[in-house]
Amino acid sequence: MNNEQLLKFKAWFSEYVSGFYGNNPEQNQIYKLKETHTLRVCENILTLGKSIHLSQNDLKIVEIAALFHDIGRFKQYLTYATFNDTKSINHAKLGIQQLSLHKILNGLSTNEKRFIVIPIVWHNAYKPPDIKDDKMLLFIKLLRDADKLDIWKVVVDYYKKHKNQTSKIMIQDLPDNGQAYSARIIKSIHEGKMARITDLSCLTDLKLLQISWVYDLNFTESYRLLQQSCYIEELVRTLPKTNQIKNAVKVAIKHIEKMAGHV
Repeated sequence: MNNEQLLKFKAWFSEYVSGFYGNNPEQNQIYKLKETHTLRVCENILTLGKSIHLSQNDLKIVEIAALFHDIGRFKQYLTYATFNDTKSINHAKLGIQQLSLHKILNGLSTNEKRFIVIPIVWHNAYKPPDIKDDKMLLFIKLLRDADKLDIWKVVVDYYKKHKNQTSKIMIQDLPDNGQAYSARIIKSIHEGKMARITDLSCLTDLKLLQISWVYDLNFTESYRLLQQSCYIEELVRTLPKTNQIKNAVKVAIKHIEKMAGHV
């Protein structure tokens, strides 16, 4: 991939996204949220890629995978007014359909297309695929980490600014049940596993699931960035002050410290 192609992709992304903005301020805010999220994921993936010494060409490829990873979100929200994939459509697959429809990747080699499309397909899956292609798996993991690092920023910013009000988009239509939470999610955190969306029943569950993502990071630099950001600690401040939650959070934070090499 050359610099001219890189610039073309960035220009197309801006043009494509701008087509969704209209006269509805609330909708525009949602689109802006996704647009800025995408640009920060691009920054994250370049930081991670450089930390493991990716080549310049590979850095371009992973940056474009990051640029297009949520391209399906815009059509998803326009059509279904939600970002909940289980209640609408898999946004990763919808994004691939949009890229195909607009033939945006046509100028790339078959291999370059694969290393962009397949990471996008897997970026929102519960876990990466069991494949033997080490480079593909690396690119998938880079995108998953880069995405999570910014989702933590987005949700923490939201929880801090909207303490007394909620957005169905941001909390996936989940009720705020005060002190209630799922024992299964607490159990997952203690067991060092990422919680499952199927176990969500309320807003506290969602926050705990977002904390459990610490078990799905793949690079030392990811853990260092997470530790520096204090996103998990900020998330914890929004949770009920129960012993069960405090103990589970301690386990998650110890895992971050260990993986960041700061034990």
